[in-house]
Amino acid sequence: MNLTRFIPYAILIALIIFGGYQFKQHHDTKAAYNKLDTKYTALKNNSKQKVSDDTEKFLKAFYNYEGRPKKESINGLTTKKLQNTLFQTYDQLGKEYEMPKDLNYKSEIKNITIYHARDEYDSEAKVLATFDSVITINGKKSDAKTLAEIKLKFQDNKWIVTGYKTLNNVSDYQGS
Repeated sequence: MNLTRFIPYAILIALIIFGGYQFKQHHDTKAAYNKLDTKYTALKNNSKQKVSDDTEKFLKAFYNYEGRPKKESINGLTTKKLQNTLFQTYDQLGKEYEMPKDLNYKSEIKNITIYHARDEYDSEAKVLATFDSVITINGKKSDAKTLAEIKLKFQDNKWIVTGYKTLNNVSDYQGS
């Protein structure tokens, strides 16, 4: 038998095995990278700061208005179910209800502080918010400190408010 005749076949088999090994290494490295990238994206989007920012957006959209609050102002910031709950009274009054012409009503919030029960969130968050609610009626201001428990869910790369209730005091907070 001529050994030189089998050398090209042996080299070819070695190259195929080496290529298969390299392909598997590349595939495993890519899978590990994708897993880490997904985790990084989740951590980046699920940070306390992102929860705080989206909570503050909701509070400002809900409480800052003139005349009458508008359901559209919180579109995309809350679930439809919560929108219907929060605006139930206004929906019952109907579109034909108008504020008296001589009544100048303005609502705004200031000094928003968000307290977190956790350092990290996965897909759900619960926070305690405090803020000053300032109501101005015909030029006269009235301030009130407000406490609120807010539940959020991570959906479509942002935190959506799924639950909202004002609290009488901090001991009513059901956070974990």
